[in-house]
Amino acid sequence: MDIDDKKLIQRILDKLKKSKPLFMSLPCGGELRIERPLPYLLVYRVPPDGEDAFTSTLGKTESAYVVAPDTEECPINPIIYAIAGAMADKFGGFMLLEVWLSDRADSPTFSIHISQKSALPIAEKLQSELQRIHLTQVPGVHTTLEKDKKMPSPPYYQALFGTEEARKNEIILIGLEIRPIYINQQTGAPYPLFLRELRENFVKALRKSFFEFVRMKTSYSAANFQMLGTTELHESVWEIDEKLAEYSNQFDFLLLVTPINAQEAWRSFSQTKYRKNPTFHYRPMPIDPELIKRKLYNLPIEAISDPTIAYLFRDKRKEIDRMLNMLSEREKPDFLYSSQQLFGNVEENLLEIARAILVASEPQQVPGEREMLDANAFAELAKTELEYLKKQYNRVSTAVRVRDDVEGVMVSRGTLNISSRYRISQERAFSLLQHEVGTHVATYYNGMAQPFKLFYVGVPGYEQLQEGLAVLSEYMTGGLTNQRMRTLAARVLAVHHMLAGNPFTDTFDMLVEKYGFNPETAFYITMRVYRGGGLTKDSVYLKGLLNVIEYVKEGNDISQLLIGKIRQDYLPIIQELLHRGLLKPSPLRPKYLEKPYIAKIDEIKKGGSVFKMIG
Repeated sequence: MDIDDKKLIQRILDKLKKSKPLFMSLPCGGELRIERPLPYLLVYRVPPDGEDAFTSTLGKTESAYVVAPDTEECPINPIIYAIAGAMADKFGGFMLLEVWLSDRADSPTFSIHISQKSALPIAEKLQSELQRIHLTQVPGVHTTLEKDKKMPSPPYYQALFGTEEARKNEIILIGLEIRPIYINQQTGAPYPLFLRELRENFVKALRKSFFEFVRMKTSYSAANFQMLGTTELHESVWEIDEKLAEYSNQFDFLLLVTPINAQEAWRSFSQTKYRKNPTFHYRPMPIDPELIKRKLYNLPIEAISDPTIAYLFRDKRKEIDRMLNMLSEREKPDFLYSSQQLFGNVEENLLEIARAILVASEPQQVPGEREMLDANAFAELAKTELEYLKKQYNRVSTAVRVRDDVEGVMVSRGTLNISSRYRISQERAFSLLQHEVGTHVATYYNGMAQPFKLFYVGVPGYEQLQEGLAVLSEYMTGGLTNQRMRTLAARVLAVHHMLAGNPFTDTFDMLVEKYGFNPETAFYITMRVYRGGGLTKDSVYLKGLLNVIEYVKEGNDISQLLIGKIRQDYLPIIQELLHRGLLKPSPLRPKYLEKPYIAKIDEIKKGGSVFKMIG
């Protein structure tokens, strides 16, 4: 070993001793990455004939890996030996997992090689996890465990450790041979989508196996296998996150598909005795959707090695793409088809529940003597709620906009917008503020507190969970009236009726004649559904509420749903990113999750249902 090699190894050991991240280029084009001292290392020694598309990038999803050639000019063994010895001393044990590509045509999908008895439990765990992998393009994954006489290694290299020196240093060595099922045998090129799916599944299997070793054989502290994941992301990840947020923020989707003449359209519609479909006008389009799309698909998301982050970004890109499709198709037939892709259809079960709600909750007469608040009075109450949040997190803005160009109340990018014509009863005002401020504003700023902008811009399909939580907050604070429940149910029926091909007037007639809505209320329900050319979004309010009720009844913590603008099936991803330290605890907790309102959660757990919420 020459002087330069000794200096390099000493630099590595010094960084590990100080628990500093280690990102280092090695001689002959090698790469070493150890984010923090860990009791394992993933090794890929580049074959003499060059690296391949899978195994060469595989380790780059992990917190500790080395990818390097192993030649006389650039031997990798001394570096690995030094790392393994130091970490074995620190944690009481060390694991080396070496991967290589099989050249055997008849080999299993994965072949695990061991020669040490101490490696057997970990190898069996790895075999179990790899065997669970399900790939859409492969009928079945076959994993074998081979107990060899010699320490495992690729056929073209010597083993990294001898049996005796591994035993003395409390080091286990596992070899993993991979058949290149992801490569087109005729062209030699990988199938990119198959390769992505394989990597996503493979990474989870590896991490669970590392965790088994850490738990059984070392003093390293980790409560969950995801805590072993990478905590440092490449700079390009943050650049792509920034760009996705930038492109998403170049347009306000809901404002652009909401009529600006709703009040005038209602007057005109009523003058025709409700017989002529209204004409709606919209804001001018401030963007060219095609130009944003071009930029969107220039983002190199496919180059991100972290499968979880890459999935998040691909999912968001697809949603922005569909929204841009809808904007370019506004008031055209294709708008409705894109809306179905983005927000979904009305399932039969949801439709039946909506109908049952309308049967179970009779139309209520509006009390004659009610104290009503105008837009400005409601805005002052909203500022009080915003001040409550600002005390918890200083970045919260207390600005409220009273505007002539919106209908009702809506939150846009964390700001509450109120129609200048808006009026609301005193007894319902607090509950609506929990809906708008306690949920929509709070999740916006909770998302803003996260490193990823995606969590305040909104992950794809976040609306369903958002609106379900928001309606639940109304119930918890005593403001979910029968009329409100009827409105949510009516939106589902209106979406279903529209999707069946009925015109505006027929859907309006159904709400008035069959379900007893007054004409003006029926008009605005129908307008929301037919806006832009057919927006199916309004069915998610009731669907989201039903899902949240089930979530609570299963004993889950509702506060974790407020970490940002997420959707419910993202929770495993949220938990993974929290374990990895890539997300932070939420700074904001709304009033409805405090006493006395939180007591309603216990009622739901004991057998709550949407029908028990009807007064």
